Amino acid sequence: MIKEILTQDGSPTFFSEEFGEPFHSISAGAFREAEEKFIKTTKIVEIAKKREVKVFDVCFGLGFNSLLAIHRVKTCRGKISILSFEKDLNVIKKSISTNWQELNYLKPTFKELLRNRKYENIFLTLNYTDSSIKIKLFIGEGREILKSIYRHYGETFDAVFHDPFSPKVNPELWSYDFFKLIAKMVRKGGILATYSCAGHIRKALHMAGFGVKEGVAIGRKSKSTIGIKGEATQEKLIKKFIEITTTTPYRDPQLKDPPSLIKSRREGCIHILNTTLPLEVIY
Repeated sequence: MIKEILTQDGSPTFFSEEFGEPFHSISAGAFREAEEKFIKTTKIVEIAKKREVKVFDVCFGLGFNSLLAIHRVKTCRGKISILSFEKDLNVIKKSISTNWQELNYLKPTFKELLRNRKYENIFLTLNYTDSSIKIKLFIGEGREILKSIYRHYGETFDAVFHDPFSPKVNPELWSYDFFKLIAKMVRKGGILATYSCAGHIRKALHMAGFGVKEGVAIGRKSKSTIGIKGEATQEKLIKKFIEITTTTPYRDPQLKDPPSLIKSRREGCIHILNTTLPLEVIY
């Protein structure tokens, strides 16, 4: 069962019973969060004014990040190509029945996306193409899809919208190992945007090859996170990575471990780092 909730800006979202969280920030507003944390931060409109912009939307969900991206790029008469994945096809179907406000004109695009189905690399894909928009949406478990496709998209993307459920409930999509494969798909100077401000997420991005910076604070006091491929991480963040053991990232070396193991592995590493061995053990 999918429960619809209205967010602060009047846009809808859903509550996930599986993860125990809403798909968007209730206080920020679903559309506002997409606009401020993802569209503006990754500068896709500026790119689209020069050439086709390519976006990797990590966790499609209701499709609002991609929806806003398409709308903004169409407004500047640019072209956009979007690659994404989603575990639950029903969320996309249900999203179309909600009120997208001024973006309702894009519902035919998403309906066509749902109709045009193919199989690629054993995964079901939804596809849409016209003169200015290309969308390919894989249906399945995110890590399996990423392992299957990342080699085909080497240094392709200008922007990554990284928007899974929170690290505490969805750690498998926030590990260093997951970010490392994403980094291989991003062009130098490409921008990854995510809402999390957690130190261990920022360190994972840093280790994966992104220069990490603070983003915007929308709907809460903490600032979001930006990772820029090939740039330097802010010095104040590097200092925290070194001095604070809780910045230890999630690890998932084969990208197949259950969430409980990913979390307990990190907790074990933090425990070891916080433990001081007695001198008799050292000598």
